[in-house]
Amino acid sequence: MLRIEPEGNLAQDIQCQFPDPDTMRLTYPGGQTILARRLKPAVKSSDIPPTTKPAQEAPAVAQAPSAAASGPRRPARLLMNRVEEPNEKAFTVLVPQGWKTAGGIFNVNPLERNGPGNSISPKCDFSVQRDASGSIMVRWLPSWNYADLSRSPMGYGLFQPGQQYQGMLVRPLVGPRQFLTELLLKEHPGAQDLRIVAEDALTEVSTAFAKQAERLNQSLQQLGLEPMRFESLALLVEYTQAGQRYRESVRTTIADNRSGAFQWSNDSTLLFRAPAAEFESWKPILDSIQASLKVSPQWMAAVLRAGGERAKAALETQQYLNKVANEIVENRRKTNAEIRHEQWLLISGQEEYKNPFTGEVERDTSAYRYRWESNQGGVILSDENSFDPNRYEEYNTREWKRSEIWDRKN
Repeated sequence: MLRIEPEGNLAQDIQCQFPDPDTMRLTYPGGQTILARRLKPAVKSSDIPPTTKPAQEAPAVAQAPSAAASGPRRPARLLMNRVEEPNEKAFTVLVPQGWKTAGGIFNVNPLERNGPGNSISPKCDFSVQRDASGSIMVRWLPSWNYADLSRSPMGYGLFQPGQQYQGMLVRPLVGPRQFLTELLLKEHPGAQDLRIVAEDALTEVSTAFAKQAERLNQSLQQLGLEPMRFESLALLVEYTQAGQRYRESVRTTIADNRSGAFQWSNDSTLLFRAPAAEFESWKPILDSIQASLKVSPQWMAAVLRAGGERAKAALETQQYLNKVANEIVENRRKTNAEIRHEQWLLISGQEEYKNPFTGEVERDTSAYRYRWESNQGGVILSDENSFDPNRYEEYNTREWKRSEIWDRKN
């Protein structure tokens, strides 16, 4: 672990891994990962004097396979089109050209679940994937409410684990680590040699949930009940499936509301994966896809009208979480921490760009040298200095402008 303590700011713990003597992988608390390579190669083992003892090997769990560090490079040019969620037009997201989407928004019928416990607000199970098998994929998984009756007067007398109570699966509370492990085994039933490479408690995400639930927790405490509690976790895992070695990042937040409603839930559950040898090349693009999701205001207004106050609270919580990163940036600006903000963008592999059509500031991966944006919301990421999409027939059905890095000093 590497601890950075910027002057006047909170300390940050960063996990360092060494796939080989000339490569260092840094994983930050927000889940961002960058790869640092030694400019001057390390001394070869054959050059070490006989009297020098070789360094001890790090534990296997802290090592990443060398294939992940030396895998294929990302494509030199990538076109991403803005695509609507197909079922209810609930949101749009950037999708690389030629990739597929699967799933979308769905609603749970309370008559089929014997209760309304999971029918309060719409669910989302949506993925952006390179192929039908999802060999490279970003997937948003639905949040489910579960019933833990261990604190109820009736206990598990009438409803046993595995049954339905008020539309919720009866299931004792589990921590995020167990939840994610069971989720991975369920989603990849044929996976072999699954191991955890790294993990992060995502304390900022848990704090954001707790802050959004302050009003509810005050009401619960006035009634003599325990407040809602939140625990988040991100896991980076590797496994073999159908002869292919994969690396996958998965995260979630467990919300414990057993005191107030005998229930708990998983929230903000997200996964993305790629073949282990290609993961580092594709991760900036997967991060870009994840960050590009924009909820439709019209759809949100319709959900609020139909779902009432509880649905409103759920959606407001999600909105709040989406703004956490922006608020961190704004707070740093207010405390005259521009230098630290620049460092944060650098280490997280991001940059801030100005939309040439709307004037809005957008954060995206800095893995590419150039970023172009169309009047229809599409994005082209490119490393080519002479490339101009307006000169190519395959792109000139729309207008393209260079999305320049935002001048943060003005």
